[in-house]
This record gives sequence, structure tokens and C-alpha cells, in this order.
Amino acid sequence: MDAEAPDFRLDLELFLEDIALSFDTHGGRSAAVVWPQGEASVVQALVDAHGRSEVPVGDTAHVVARKFGELVNRQVCVAYRTVRAGDADEERHIAADVFVVMLQGVVEVRLAPLGTRWPARVGQFQHRLLAGEVLYIPAGFSCAVFGQRSVALLMELVLDD
Repeated sequence: MDAEAPDFRLDLELFLEDIALSFDTHGGRSAAVVWPQGEASVVQALVDAHGRSEVPVGDTAHVVARKFGELVNRQVCVAYRTVRAGDADEERHIAADVFVVMLQGVVEVRLAPLGTRWPARVGQFQHRLLAGEVLYIPAGFSCAVFGQRSVALLMELVLDD
């Protein structure tokens, strides 16, 4: 889908507003899964952008990161990741707030709060993340990702302070 098409721009606006609302609600307090509006066209545009061999500065992923950064008043870095079926990413410490945008396939994500700053009600979290869903992971969590049935493609939006 053309990133400049009016329908895409509207879908992108709805998509980003939904994940920004999730950040306003859960930011720094707990993990959350978001099912944003407009995900079909936004996800397809991001998959198409990933398929290009040369990624221009103004490509769809960077537009998404810039516009999301404007909504949450933070710098946002973007990166694509692939996870093959049966593969497990090493558990890693999440040092900055991250939104994982699931683009293709399925992964199982396991999160756990690190340290003692978290209230007792914030505990471990496990979720099967499907295409179109967005997972918010606050800084201070550990994260492990397990590939399911096929190759999964996801995009991470990392919020810098």
C-alpha cells in the first residue's frame, strides 16, 4: 500500500493513536497488548517496506517511528526482527520502553518484571502475539521470544528518553 495514499494516512493515524493511548495508560506501569485500528493496511505497508533491498530514509517504517515519536513526545528508533519457527531469542533485559508490532507469523512472548520497584500485582506475562497485534514492554522487564509455526516478522519501536 502506498504510504502517501489518503486511506493509509488515516489508518496510520488511528493505529498510532491507539498505541499512544496504550502508552499513556500503561507507560512504565505494566505490559499491555493493543489491537490497534487500521492495522491491516499499516501492517501490510510495513511488510512491503521490509521487502525492499534498499531502505530510503523516508520509508514507511521511519515515517511510523517519526509520527509515533511526535505523539508520545519521545525519540523513537525502529528495527525489524525475524524469528524462525522453533527458535528462541535469548532472554534480554529491556532497557527502554518498546512496542513490538507483529507483522507476520506468530511468536510466544514471555515477560517478567526485574527488580523490586514493581508492585506485587505486576507479574509475569505470557502471550501468543499474532499479526496485527502490538505489545508494549516497559523498561525494566525481561523478555524472551519463541518462534511458532513459521518465520515471524516483527518491528520494534524503541522509545528513547
